[in-house]
Amino acid sequence: MSITSEELNYLIWRYCQEMGFEVSALALQDETRVLEFDNKYKEHIPLGTLVNLVQRGILFTESEFLVKYNGKITPIDETHYSQDFNLAQALQVDKEKYPEISSTGRFSLENDSFEKANNENVVAENNKSDENQNDQSISRDIITKVPSPVDSFIKTLPEVYKLDRITVCSWNPSDPSLIAYGEKTSIAKIITVNNADWSVVNSVELRHPFAASSTTSKDTNEVTCLVWSPDGEQIVSGVENGELRVWTKDGRLLNVLNFHRSPIITAKWNKTGTLILSSDADNVTILWNAETGTALHHFELKEQSSSTESLGVDLEWVDNEKFVIPGLQGSIVVYQTDEAKPLGRLLGHQRAISVLEMNTTSKLLLSASDDHTIRIWRGNSSNPSNCFYGHSQSVISASWLNDDKIISTSMDGSIRVWSHNTNTLVAVSIFDGVPIFSSKLSHNRTKFAVGFMDGQVTVFDMKSLLEKIDNNQINSTPTPIPVYGNYQSSKGGDCVFDLSWSKDDKALSVAYSIGNGSIISI
Repeated sequence: MSITSEELNYLIWRYCQEMGFEVSALALQDETRVLEFDNKYKEHIPLGTLVNLVQRGILFTESEFLVKYNGKITPIDETHYSQDFNLAQALQVDKEKYPEISSTGRFSLENDSFEKANNENVVAENNKSDENQNDQSISRDIITKVPSPVDSFIKTLPEVYKLDRITVCSWNPSDPSLIAYGEKTSIAKIITVNNADWSVVNSVELRHPFAASSTTSKDTNEVTCLVWSPDGEQIVSGVENGELRVWTKDGRLLNVLNFHRSPIITAKWNKTGTLILSSDADNVTILWNAETGTALHHFELKEQSSSTESLGVDLEWVDNEKFVIPGLQGSIVVYQTDEAKPLGRLLGHQRAISVLEMNTTSKLLLSASDDHTIRIWRGNSSNPSNCFYGHSQSVISASWLNDDKIISTSMDGSIRVWSHNTNTLVAVSIFDGVPIFSSKLSHNRTKFAVGFMDGQVTVFDMKSLLEKIDNNQINSTPTPIPVYGNYQSSKGGDCVFDLSWSKDDKALSVAYSIGNGSIISI
C-alpha cells in the first residue's frame, strides 16, 4: 500500500475544511493541486478519512509490536492494551523498532554537532564506568541521558483507581493517603488509599439529610463543596440546599452550619482553622466560627432582591483576619472579621469574579474575571498594578507559579503564563475549540493539570518551562508550554468537573460529568 504526497495533501485539505480552518485550507489550495483531486474523488472519500487513517495506523503500529523479529507472539499485557492508544505511544514504538538514521556529512543539520559532542561525553562516561558494555546498551544510555525535543514523548498517565460517580474531590493537605469526594447524592466519603497498590484501606461516609434541592423540584441535594482545614484534621462539606457540615477526618460530625438557602459555591478556612468563609449561588457570604458553628457576619450583596446574576465564584483570605469577596459590577470588596462594613473596594473588573488568590510572600492579590482579564492588586491601592489581556473568553483559573509568574486558563482553550515584573506573556499553549473546565497547580508548583470538555486531562511540565525562562532560553515571542502527560476518559462526552492533587503530588483525582471519577498516577 502506498500514498502519494499529492493524495496526502488532498486529505489534509479536506480535514482543514471539515474542521473549519478556512485560511489554512485556502493556503493549501493555492500551493497544491487539491482542486483536481476534489473534482475526481470528493464523492468517494467520506468525512474524517484522514483521522480514520491515522487511527488505523496507530492500531497497526501497536499490533505490529506484538510480533517479535523471529515471528513469535509476545505475551499480551492486559493492562497496557486496556488503555487508549495514542499517537505518542505509536511513535515511541516505531522508533524503538526502527531507530532513526543519523545524518552525516553535508546532510547533517546545524544542531548535530552539538548533539554529537554531548553523545561523545556520555559514551566516555559510560566506558569509564563499565568497559564491558556492548554498543546496544551504550546507545540506550545515550538516548536516556541526552534527551532532545525529538526524544521527549508525552506520557500516557495510567488510571490506578476508579471512584464512584462524583461531583467534587479533594485530597487531604497533610496526608497523601486520604481523599474526600462528594457524590451526586447527599453523601460524601473519605477514603484511605494504600499508595503501594492503590487499594482502599478504609472508608467513612459524611451524610447530609436527604432533602429537595433549593433550585429544582428534584430530590438531589448533591454535594457541591468539600474543603479541608489547613492542618487536614477537619473538613467542611456543602450541599445543594445550602447546608454546611464540619467533620473530623475520621468522619465524626462536629458542627452544622445552616443559614444558607441556596447551593454552596465555595468555602475557605482561615490560616489558623478557626474561621470559615462560605458563599452560595444567591451571592450570600457568611463568616462562621468553625469551633462553635456560630454565624458571625452575613453579607448579601445584590442590586435587587430578585437578581439572580452571580457576582463571582471565589473568595479569599488576605490574612488571618481580613478577606475579600466578589462585589457588585465586577468589584472586589475587602472586609475585616470584626466589622460588618467593608474596608474598601477594588475597582477594575467589569464582570463576575472567577478567581481570587493571595500571594502570602509578596502580599499581592491575584484576580480573574468573566471579562477575560487578570489583574494584580497591591494592598495600598484600590487600582490594579497589572492587567493582563489575551484570553478571549471567561478565565477559569489563575495561580501564582512564583512571586513573578502567573498561569491562567480560559474557556477559549488556552493556557497562558504571564510575568508580573515585565507585564508580558511569556508562554502559551492553545487547544482550539476545546473549552477548559477545570485546572489545578500541584503543591510543589512543578506540574499543572488541565481538564477539558472532551474528558482529556493534560499535565504540563512547569518545572521545565521555568528553567528555560530562568536560563534566558525564552525568545521575545511566547513559547509553548511543555506537556508532561495525558489521560483520556474512555466515555464520550464526559466533561472534567474537578481536579485535585495529592499532598505528595504523585496522584491526581478527576471528577467527571457523566462517568465515574478516577485517580491517576503521575
